[in-house]
Amino acid sequence: MGASVRGPEHRGDGRPNQDAWLSRLARGTALAVVCDGLGSRPHSAAGSRAACHAVADAVRHWANGPVVPPELLLRLIHALWNVRVHHTGRDESATTCLFAVVTKDGRLLLAQLGDGLVMLKTPKGTTTLEPPDERFGTATTGLGVASDVREWRLHLERNFTGAASILLATDGVADDLVLEKRADFLSFLVTQYGPRPATARARAIAKELREWPTPRHRDDKTVAVLWNDTTTEASP
Repeated sequence: MGASVRGPEHRGDGRPNQDAWLSRLARGTALAVVCDGLGSRPHSAAGSRAACHAVADAVRHWANGPVVPPELLLRLIHALWNVRVHHTGRDESATTCLFAVVTKDGRLLLAQLGDGLVMLKTPKGTTTLEPPDERFGTATTGLGVASDVREWRLHLERNFTGAASILLATDGVADDLVLEKRADFLSFLVTQYGPRPATARARAIAKELREWPTPRHRDDKTVAVLWNDTTTEASP
């Protein structure tokens, strides 16, 4: 589940949402992607949407090869994204990219290029991917900016089992989350919205994002959640 909304600045200026998100659940593989087009690039809204679809296309191939290393998946994402934005130019379509995928053979991969937050929560604790604190004042990386797949942050578990939930959030949300409350925020999303029908989930989460309580935070806001909690997995 997830949602993406324009921030107050883009609503006021009449500009499109530069964030995008996508989810897929097919053939035993679950995927969620969240992307944030770089605000200084004129075609970043198209770039973020293209990134979501590039990840979905690449994951479809990677999920069928149990021994294929994640680095080849990342290279394929870059290639497919470049094809999709070729008509606008990669520099003008640059975007961050975060995704989480769980394959039918038990691989769990978290990946992040650029700003935002990826968090995995299990009964054993949490695992996070995020930029270092010293990133402030420096340009973020992303598709269209990165020159090497080593700029991605990765977390791979090859035989993942058990209950889990995963949060993906652009910096319009992640920057406002208190460190000690991140896990609570993820649990709230799962318990509050997980039992609802899919369309109701999206509407309710979007409403919460539009009414985001942090004053003067003008950025677009996007979250996506994957979970297999037994209290909600049987819901519509």
